[in-house]
Amino acid sequence: MKSLKFKVQSSKLLICIPTILLSLFTNAECMAENMSFGSQVIINHPDKRVSHAAAVMDDDGRIYLGWIREERDKNNIYIVTSIDNGKTFEEKVRVNSDSDMPAGINHPPSMAIGTKGELYIAWSTARPYGEFSTDLRFSRSLDNGRSFEPAITVNDDNLPVSHSFESMAVAPDGTIYVAWLDGREKREGVSTTYLARSINGGKTFEKNVSIDGNSCPCCRTAIAVASDGTLYVSWRKVFENNMREIVVAKSADRGMHFSESYIVGNDNWVIAGCPHRGPSLSVDRNGILYVVWYTEGGKGLPAIYIASSNNGGKSFSKKPIPYSNGTFPDHPVLALNKDGKPILAWEEITPVLGRVMFQNPSEKEIRQMNQGMRRSHDPFIYISKEGDGLMIWSQEEIRFTKTVFTLFRIKAERR
Repeated sequence: MKSLKFKVQSSKLLICIPTILLSLFTNAECMAENMSFGSQVIINHPDKRVSHAAAVMDDDGRIYLGWIREERDKNNIYIVTSIDNGKTFEEKVRVNSDSDMPAGINHPPSMAIGTKGELYIAWSTARPYGEFSTDLRFSRSLDNGRSFEPAITVNDDNLPVSHSFESMAVAPDGTIYVAWLDGREKREGVSTTYLARSINGGKTFEKNVSIDGNSCPCCRTAIAVASDGTLYVSWRKVFENNMREIVVAKSADRGMHFSESYIVGNDNWVIAGCPHRGPSLSVDRNGILYVVWYTEGGKGLPAIYIASSNNGGKSFSKKPIPYSNGTFPDHPVLALNKDGKPILAWEEITPVLGRVMFQNPSEKEIRQMNQGMRRSHDPFIYISKEGDGLMIWSQEEIRFTKTVFTLFRIKAERR
């Protein structure tokens, strides 16, 4: 593993997991912890016609950043690569062709790293006929992001309906899984959650599998694979009287069949429309499943929660994520550190400002990551198999947008 070089010195802490997340951990204990953040690296976009970014990092420390940019009558996916922790970037590479341009800039492409360092990308592209009609496309790079193969279609129905809000994960055996919201059953106001897998490194995808119906049509899916190959997919489902709950379904046979969908939070959020806010999902090496999400259930105020399950998603322990008074929390995301503990990030917004927050569960302090007074939003965390982390977010300036990222490392020693 190529070691990451940080410009910020680490600080040692002696702590005993005191946060509100304590009850989610089965083996809380006193730890001496080293935590390092790198310098913040900024990519300036020339205007605001750009999605927020996605990011992945391979086992050699190579960083990939990807976003969708609107360029007059075209939308294009661009990837930039850094092999020196963001000090320099190689020339940006266009992923898509003119025939498979992304349908919009409302969310970034999905990205994943293969078991041999392959870079995989998925996105939805507009079809020529049918309102909101899209196909789900997939491409791969076998040369570290320097070039991309012609895209293939993941959905197998060839219908002029929506196939979008995808998520992607790679299993330990190299199987690629893509989940998405699908309109082929043509039910008004809802979609169906579908999955497809590739067992040949992304050359082809197998027959699509229907997981469950009545899916909220614009809340992005989430997907995670356990070390034993168990597959989890999460999304927001519509129940009777427009009650919308985050749910999880499990597959024990590599995506061929799925369990029923289990409700995560029982928020009882009733809303006659899609809130455009999906879950974030991860599973640790012991099979404990973690989910974070946004809701306005309960008291009807914005709130974000984290929940864990040690029985395959059949039941969950739910806790609120604390946020600052006078702000609304939004867009929570989750990743697991090398010890299997959740690292969290989210927004705190007012009508004018937006802050990006970060919490390592072994620290009392919640860190504000963005600097200055401009609005920052849509954080994302990626942690490599070696435990090195990357955090990324968007920051709005008066006439343009910035993509900001920083590297971090967390090491813990039991005391």
